[in-house]
Amino acid sequence: MWFKNLRVYRLTRAFESSPEALAETLENFAFQPCGKLDPVRYGWVPPLGRHGTSLVHATNGNIMVCAKRQEKILPSAVIKEELDERVAAISAEEGRHVGRKERDSLKDEVIFDLLPRALAKSSMDFAYIAPSERLVYVNVTSSKRAEELLSALREALGTMSAIPLNSVNPPVASMTEWLRSSELPAPFQLGEECELQAPKDDRIIRCKNQDLTADEILNHIHSGMVVNKLALTWNDAIHFIVDDQLAIKRLKFDDKLLELAGERNPESAAEEFDTDFAVMSTELKQFVADLLNAFGGINESAPTIEADQ
Repeated sequence: MWFKNLRVYRLTRAFESSPEALAETLENFAFQPCGKLDPVRYGWVPPLGRHGTSLVHATNGNIMVCAKRQEKILPSAVIKEELDERVAAISAEEGRHVGRKERDSLKDEVIFDLLPRALAKSSMDFAYIAPSERLVYVNVTSSKRAEELLSALREALGTMSAIPLNSVNPPVASMTEWLRSSELPAPFQLGEECELQAPKDDRIIRCKNQDLTADEILNHIHSGMVVNKLALTWNDAIHFIVDDQLAIKRLKFDDKLLELAGERNPESAAEEFDTDFAVMSTELKQFVADLLNAFGGINESAPTIEADQ
């Protein structure tokens, strides 16, 4: 359950739904598996998996949800092979050329015919709402997956205005200056990985397992390259990579935090989930606060690009 990636969204209005009310609301949008002709299905499942039945799990005022996405896998090569065979058959039998419009129609037919036999692939995205912080923490790598989850929440709730977390100081400018000066705001320390980009020609240099204070790195900075991604450690407890959009990737909690959760001796899978969630959310609250402070605080004037639905 420990998050491995993180995209944080700010609620522009207070979240007033109770965990019980939210669970009841989500029941109308619970996950249903793909039918024979469904290319994709999306819905809510219990965060506790087979160890629970409720579609929400609340701890210390935070509300965890889990969205399941299931899609049929139709490799493009398989579609193309079947389509080419049908086009060739028409050309041979009727002695004519198959135009683009007809080919597109045939492609739709191929997909329709193949869907019932296609394998289904499932994935789950966890997120939790922190009403006291007016934040939503989403465990995904891409903004598209995060937006899909938030849109599903909006659909269920009727309205929920959330925007990507923005900082006062642009992350690229701050991270570049941190490398240039070798000085980071407490309690952050440099890791051993970064991505540099040349604004003029889009050249990218990826550095891994390197001393980021070395002259070799600094020379790139002095030549005008900027930092798009940077590996950092927070408070000797959380290791991560932050990018130019404030997205957190390869989030790793130090063993001391995992041991802290284990010290509470959970007696069941549900108790273990609850304990992990409590420790993780407590640490992430301070982590995000410190990260925002390092980038100059929250940009309150950021436009609300997430419209209510």
